[in-house]
Amino acid sequence: MSVILTGLILWILILIYNVVYSFLPPQFQEARGVKIIAMVSAIIILVIGIKQALHDYHNYKFAFVSASDGKIIKRKNFPWDIKKSISSDGGTIYIIYDRYGDASEVSIKPSKNVKNETVNTMTGLGVQFKCSDKEIPDFKIEIKG
Repeated sequence: MSVILTGLILWILILIYNVVYSFLPPQFQEARGVKIIAMVSAIIILVIGIKQALHDYHNYKFAFVSASDGKIIKRKNFPWDIKKSISSDGGTIYIIYDRYGDASEVSIKPSKNVKNETVNTMTGLGVQFKCSDKEIPDFKIEIKG
């Protein structure tokens, strides 16, 4: 992981430096102050980008859920429990207990291509699939922020 991150940092640093520096006319590119300013601006942009990437990585929340019983197989920063139940229309619904808020922050990635939707319920956020109970695949829940 650290080798990939180091390579990515070096690649981004070179790319940003070349973009900033190449837009200048040749007589300005030879000035020492311009070279220093180009490097400093590239480093500042790089530090901000790395900080944002680390923040996004640490705030990434996901859970792999088994469709058969609604149990969480694997999780990262996912403090909520998931329960499998029956909705009012008779379909299967997986409820993320005590997770309230904007349903657009939640994305569902089933292992097979099946239509699904997220709905707000009284006890949390629900994930409902538009197929029979036997066709529901295992799925991954990702939450932004």
